[in-house]
Amino acid sequence: MNIETLFPTLIAIEQADQETIEAIAREVLSQRPLIEGLLEPTWGDNVLTSFNNEKDLFTHARLDALRGFVETSILAFVRATRVDHDLSVDPAYTQSWINITRQFGFQERHNHERGADGLPVSGAYYFNTNGEDGDFSIVPTDMQAKYFGNFVVKPQVGRLVLFRSEVFHRVSANMTNSDRISFSFNYLLKKE
Repeated sequence: MNIETLFPTLIAIEQADQETIEAIAREVLSQRPLIEGLLEPTWGDNVLTSFNNEKDLFTHARLDALRGFVETSILAFVRATRVDHDLSVDPAYTQSWINITRQFGFQERHNHERGADGLPVSGAYYFNTNGEDGDFSIVPTDMQAKYFGNFVVKPQVGRLVLFRSEVFHRVSANMTNSDRISFSFNYLLKKE
């Protein structure tokens, strides 16, 4: 796991091995009709998502390999960057959804802060990308912007990006004619 320290935000970038990528792909493809039935346009930027119809897609569609990879990576990230290692996932606050970003689709600067007690962690897993269909950027706050630029992550199949939920981020426009498919999520970790 590669951990970057940015203005002074910590993010983690993890790459799934080929076996994990294939297991996730099998699960997602086996649930394709269910997932497609949940999709609708949102945010006015040519993105289809399941977010409005299902708040915990990992559980609803039984995406156990994907959930396992995400949760294991989140716990490794937290253990590598925090003194208090006795944190565990609070399933009551877990959210997960799919985004299909079509040509010209993008995501404006936003964050996922939820104000719950605990450590909120968000992220994205790239399921399908040609690597040129829109970079993911961690964006400094207005106060930090005069000292730091965006931290850009290139999409890659099997790549997982993790960050604190309050961190601002954006996705640049998909200027290609192929869809980028990613899974996003919010987790809350609490003391065991």
